Amino acid sequence: MKKYKIEHKILSLAHCAVMSDEKKPASFNAEGIEFTHWNFNYRDGWLENAWIASSYIEASDFIQAINFFRKKLTRIIPRISLISQSYIEFVLEPFLVLETSKDFAFLKYIEDKEACGLMFMEKEEKALKNLLDNKDVPEEFYFYWNDAVNSVGYSAKLLLMFSAIESIVKKHNKKDWDLVNKILGKDLVEELFGTKEEPNSGLRHRLVHGEYFSNVDNGKNYLDIIHKKVIGYFNKEIFFETLISEEVVQPQRHFFGNKEEGNLFIRNKNCTNDINLKELLEDFNQNKNVIHKLANYEYVFDKTLTANY
Repeated sequence: MKKYKIEHKILSLAHCAVMSDEKKPASFNAEGIEFTHWNFNYRDGWLENAWIASSYIEASDFIQAINFFRKKLTRIIPRISLISQSYIEFVLEPFLVLETSKDFAFLKYIEDKEACGLMFMEKEEKALKNLLDNKDVPEEFYFYWNDAVNSVGYSAKLLLMFSAIESIVKKHNKKDWDLVNKILGKDLVEELFGTKEEPNSGLRHRLVHGEYFSNVDNGKNYLDIIHKKVIGYFNKEIFFETLISEEVVQPQRHFFGNKEEGNLFIRNKNCTNDINLKELLEDFNQNKNVIHKLANYEYVFDKTLTANY
């Protein structure tokens, strides 16, 4: 077994203000992980809306170490979300894994980037005029779908998309299952809405009734799958021609949650194994235009060193 030091950034609007340890203000421990406000001092207070989570983990390799660490965060962070009553997220934030016997570390580098827009052109204008005249699609569908597109959480998006679909297929307070199958296809309908024999097995039922994603969902990106099915339905059954592109990469584009990432091995130029996530990210931020000329760190490209990390 190897010993690893892990540091993980957490984005949050909650200010960590636990002051029980005078030597480590704005910090606390939970489940063997230390949580500290990203940037705090007594003069200026809480600077930046972020925390850092850190711990030492024993594991056979760095992948097992970070997976074990993030599994702990997966339990802790949703509970903090409830208690703090404010935004908190760690999945799309950078982390550092340092094997304590080495002088270099693995860095998952993640940073925000500007959203990339899509073109609204003549075909889209034609589609809009068609939908404004169309009487078959209820207004509720557009409200739900707009809420889904504007949401950021995966499960929140899916639940709103399910409601949007149900608003289309509801006929006299009952689902038109023929129409559901036409929109989604029989196999996907069974995955999402279950079967006659097992109506409770579908993902929609499980999410609504307190069962989160499980192994049965096989890690599928249902957001993209459902989105493409619905757009295809509108092209075939509403417009009778392709007015909305079905090949958009990353549909439901959003102002928030856009990231760039990289997997890197990093060494401190000035010290043996003193590698700090906060200082490392500050070095990156100050040298964005000359990323290969960091002030205090350098990349490790030697595969003979990194292969068995």
